[in-house]
Amino acid sequence: MWRTVREHVVLAQAILTTFLCGMCCCAFAQQSPFQDRERVREDQWEIAIGGGFLMPHRASIRSMIQGHAHMAHVHWSTAAGGLWSCTRENARWGATLRTGTTGAPDHIGTQVALLGTADLRLWRGWQVRLGGGWGWTSTVWGMGSANERQRVVIGSPNNAAIQLGVHRPARQGADAPWHTRVGVHVTFDHQSNASFTQPNLGTNVVSLAASIGWPHTVRRPIRSEDTLAVIAVLPAPVEGVRLHAATGRRQPAPLAPRESVAELGVDVRFGGGLRMGYVAGSMVFVRPDATGIGTHAGFQIRFTRVHIDLVHGRYLCRWQPEEGHYNRVVLHAHWRDGWWFNLGLLTHGFRAHHPALGVGYVPGGRHPYGRRQH
Repeated sequence: MWRTVREHVVLAQAILTTFLCGMCCCAFAQQSPFQDRERVREDQWEIAIGGGFLMPHRASIRSMIQGHAHMAHVHWSTAAGGLWSCTRENARWGATLRTGTTGAPDHIGTQVALLGTADLRLWRGWQVRLGGGWGWTSTVWGMGSANERQRVVIGSPNNAAIQLGVHRPARQGADAPWHTRVGVHVTFDHQSNASFTQPNLGTNVVSLAASIGWPHTVRRPIRSEDTLAVIAVLPAPVEGVRLHAATGRRQPAPLAPRESVAELGVDVRFGGGLRMGYVAGSMVFVRPDATGIGTHAGFQIRFTRVHIDLVHGRYLCRWQPEEGHYNRVVLHAHWRDGWWFNLGLLTHGFRAHHPALGVGYVPGGRHPYGRRQH
């Protein structure tokens, strides 16, 4: 009898122990940041229409303008993740499809742009929006007729598109004041081909638009790598030397053959920070009939694994007699360890000279947040 009682007690203890262990495991699974789970994120959609004008930044463009510009766009955005969500308040990234007229139908026509965008909080619901991507222009320069030869603004239908804007997106919800339910957007849109094809005066359109928007709630699985627990231990972006090389193509004149251009350089990054730093360096520029040497300095804007250099330089050895200074805009995208991809544009004033694509290397095998991880 006692044996039977002891067997039942042992069985009850085993059951209770198993139950308590299971409860502890469940509690740990719920509390551990290293488990898969779902997070609800609210995407935003937006439709806007508006009007504006084509900026006559060259004298030849002024006579081409026949009216106002008109535009419409569809925009999607979602809350930024990773380091963005920790170092910037209400940061978002997304995409925009924009189409519109330029006010110069005979010489430029209609333009379309597909842009990747980043929104950064500015003040009281206002945001700064930065965008870049592919652009298309319907009416371009050509040799087919006298009318086509007068279209001296852009020589290629496919171009690079850039957007800079200040936005106050429309607010949703029953508690939103009536005057905030319509969004307001002031944008500057640029299209050009970086002198890959001539002519390349480029277009600049300033627009004012109104929008309506609506949210879309989605559930996405996330892991601990997306949380503050992991990001908090990342060191600041590295400083120091970066070596880089690139090659590009340019067309000196509308009927001239394209020529290759090469760049070699070294930069030193300093004034460390997660958002912005400084850069100084020297470059060698080579094309078939000339070589230039320059030194430069400027700012570096940092977006997690993408850094953007905005620098101004002076030629120590000119490769064009009439040009003594240059500007460079370079986008650096981190690949792995100390390796980066570079996409840059060299300009003389507001005139693009050539685009260049290449690679960069940081000695020591560093990645954006410190030494190489093993």
